[in-house]
Amino acid sequence: MTVKFTLKTIVWSVVILALVFALLAGISVATWEYTNSDSFCSNACHDVHPQETFAHHGSHHSSVKCVECHVGRLPVFKAAVAKSKHISHPIALMMGYERPLFAKSMPASRDSCEGCHSTEPHQNNAVRVRHHYAPDEANTETKIALILRTAGRQLVEEGKGIHWHTSNRVRYVATDPQKENIIWVESTRPDGSVVTYTDSTATSDSKTIAESDKRVMECTDCHNQTGHPFDNPEELIDKAMADDPVIRRLPFVKARVTELLHKDFETDQEALELAEQAWEQYKQDFPDFAQEHPEAWKEAKKFMRERVEYVGNLMARTHFRDPGLSWRSFPNHQGHKYAAGCFRCHNGKFKDAEENPIPFNCTLCHSVPMVIRHDEVPRNLLALVDMVKPPSHQRPDFIGKHYTMFDATCSACHGDNLNFGTDDKTFCSNSGCHGTEWPNHVLSQK
Repeated sequence: MTVKFTLKTIVWSVVILALVFALLAGISVATWEYTNSDSFCSNACHDVHPQETFAHHGSHHSSVKCVECHVGRLPVFKAAVAKSKHISHPIALMMGYERPLFAKSMPASRDSCEGCHSTEPHQNNAVRVRHHYAPDEANTETKIALILRTAGRQLVEEGKGIHWHTSNRVRYVATDPQKENIIWVESTRPDGSVVTYTDSTATSDSKTIAESDKRVMECTDCHNQTGHPFDNPEELIDKAMADDPVIRRLPFVKARVTELLHKDFETDQEALELAEQAWEQYKQDFPDFAQEHPEAWKEAKKFMRERVEYVGNLMARTHFRDPGLSWRSFPNHQGHKYAAGCFRCHNGKFKDAEENPIPFNCTLCHSVPMVIRHDEVPRNLLALVDMVKPPSHQRPDFIGKHYTMFDATCSACHGDNLNFGTDDKTFCSNSGCHGTEWPNHVLSQK
């Protein structure tokens, strides 16, 4: 049988093939785009643990797609190869998905963070002000201001600053997946010299360290929760109150919202209903406020109608449905207030061959906190500038020494008249440092 190919047959064949290829290409592009979308990540995988989605929406990177961090900001073909390495995730999902506490397959910072952020060291410091509200009737406000020394101590000495770590090569060994327990640190200086620090209190031998993987420190070793932070619920309340002057006027509102965030619920709708019930109960408990401050109550009533949904979402963001999980299950390495963070290395335990420690003077990264109460004029402006420290206080191990070698009165050096404590009247009577419970590191003081 002979098949005759006419021009018309050939044209129609080409058209059909072109349509088939166009259809397949369209399906492929649509599939590629959908699997790169946040909705795919939320619905296909993170619907099992929606806290990740809530945290991402509340982060500074909420406009950044999940794949830009978890796969990387890469050309299409490189992204396809990188994405193929995640095939184990959908397999695990189909066979029985166990909620991970950390990302096991994050790309290097050069393929993700550095797609937006420059690796050049920052040349400027910044002033940070944190607002805290007490759970009393007046929601008493305390502000803590400090200079965040990204570039270093620029006024009185050449500083290295926080981002010293981005311009110098640092390697370390961690014994746990969340990289909290570090046992070995190596630093390569600008002149090429290499300094090794070992934990003087650890039991790990040199063979264990030699056989361990040495990780090169990069952005995500400190900024590990920048895409979906799990904050202390009370800090979230403080941030909301700092943004909204109306809510701060309501008596005991800090205490009531704190209580609300610790309630148990099964669904997001139930969280919203609990928030509405709490507002109704609040109106019954404080009827005098409405009579004594009618204009403020009218404003607050309108305001709270709009904020009930916000509080409900805040509850969903801080609630973990899996037993035994909380915001503490996700340590934030950026800082050191609620997790070891910086103190994983800067804790006085790591020493080189000459017994010199990794510097852990507090003012290496920020100034002495300046505490301001009730909008009063700060009593100790020099604490913010930090230009009055004597040479002994600039030692790399000063913080450890002043807790372990001297008594709590500081009289060994300063005599008996030093105003030491937490009343914020002098450089040393600083409630931003003293009377604060720090996380589990060598300097824990209550």
